[in-house]
Amino acid sequence: MKWMMVFPLLLALSCKGNMEAAPTLKVKDPEPVMGGPTHIKMVFSDFPQSGFARIIGFYSDQNYLLDSTAVTNGKLEYVNPKGLAQGIYYIMITGRKEFVQIIMGEDQEYEMELALADPLSTMKINGSLENELFYENMRFESFTIGPRLNELNAQLKNGNSGTEAYNTLKKERDALENQRLKAIFDLKAKHPTLLFANYKYGGQNPKLKEELPKELQVVQYRKEFWDNIDFNDTRLIRTPMFGIKLKRFLKELTVQHQDSILASAHQLMAKIMDKPEYYKVVANYVVLTYEPGKCPIMDAEKLFVEMVRTYFTQKRAFWSDSLQTDAIQRRATEMSLSLLGLKGPNVISTDPMGKKQELMAKTADYLIVYLFNPDCEHCMVETPKLHKYYLENKANGLDVYAIAIDTDDDKWKAYIKKNGLSWTNVHDPTNRSIYGKYYVDVTPEIYVLNKERKIIGKNLKTDQIQIIIDRDKAKK
Repeated sequence: MKWMMVFPLLLALSCKGNMEAAPTLKVKDPEPVMGGPTHIKMVFSDFPQSGFARIIGFYSDQNYLLDSTAVTNGKLEYVNPKGLAQGIYYIMITGRKEFVQIIMGEDQEYEMELALADPLSTMKINGSLENELFYENMRFESFTIGPRLNELNAQLKNGNSGTEAYNTLKKERDALENQRLKAIFDLKAKHPTLLFANYKYGGQNPKLKEELPKELQVVQYRKEFWDNIDFNDTRLIRTPMFGIKLKRFLKELTVQHQDSILASAHQLMAKIMDKPEYYKVVANYVVLTYEPGKCPIMDAEKLFVEMVRTYFTQKRAFWSDSLQTDAIQRRATEMSLSLLGLKGPNVISTDPMGKKQELMAKTADYLIVYLFNPDCEHCMVETPKLHKYYLENKANGLDVYAIAIDTDDDKWKAYIKKNGLSWTNVHDPTNRSIYGKYYVDVTPEIYVLNKERKIIGKNLKTDQIQIIIDRDKAKK
């Protein structure tokens, strides 16, 4: 069997730490829940040709190419004596944009007849109760109640709350929604062990508590968001449902601020500390989604450092080897000294005249620490903007301490001359005087220190600096 990535799967990351209040995970990477043996047949009524089919699997929010098989005269047959991990899969025919959704549960021997152009209406299944229920439910939601629910929701969105007409529409909408939910609850009660039953039940979102004030509605909604998920059922990770909920919880239902994201991450991690596969997936998802330098939040480093120190410890990151552990530990340590709210580290380095310049000897109310590289294209754009801002504001209690990194003296001095940089410029070819002080993932990097020399801004553009300064002044 040939494995090939379609989209990158989660990286394996880990780090040492010390937070022994939470349970310690020391387990092997859990094996997927397997089904099988696998033997599926498909007949495509509108595709009499021959070609190839790709079998696409899910893992959290990622897709991967599991395998491929031949299609001969409109017929597909796939055999795998070992069986496949239980989950939801797509079948995609080369040259066709349509796909067929299938469930691989415990029983993976069945036959299907369908038209690729309309699998939902034409699907006939023999030998798989799970797939019969899957398609029966999709037809019910798509054809029976779905169109009317969409109409009602659109009318309610544009209607006047509290009017008789609005209440009538709402009553009808609620009745249809209750009908939809009853079908799912009945499915769960009748088939409690089926993957499809747990998949549909777990995918339901909480009902808004409209009797509460709006701000409390959101709080309660978030609190109940994971209630229907059975975290003992690791098969759900191999369905699109879990990845969609995870993304929605962290990206849509959470304010995109490092402290809010951390609070949401801790809330979810607390539910899965003794569920190894979910633990691995969620911890990796948070760290990779909000990786410093690749997301727009101001202090992604704070999020990264706390996640690493709390969850990517030597004992808990069971999926990682020691080299990966050491690498992420070092990276978190490098970031940890220059987080928002901390006092900025002092730097003493050398200016173009060979004299030592000390950052904390500066007396301006606000200090900008600017880290750049003369060959960096983005620096070439940002440096003139920052220097103009400096010239306009230096009389108002602002100074700039510019640190050149990863360059040589000649390039650095030529860059200063070319741009007419009249602020404090320093460079250390050995890197010793600046290492571990102000973390920079991608140049240019701008930090703002206030009068108390606390870091009040980072990961900024020049046009954002004054906003940060004004906000700090307003607090005093």
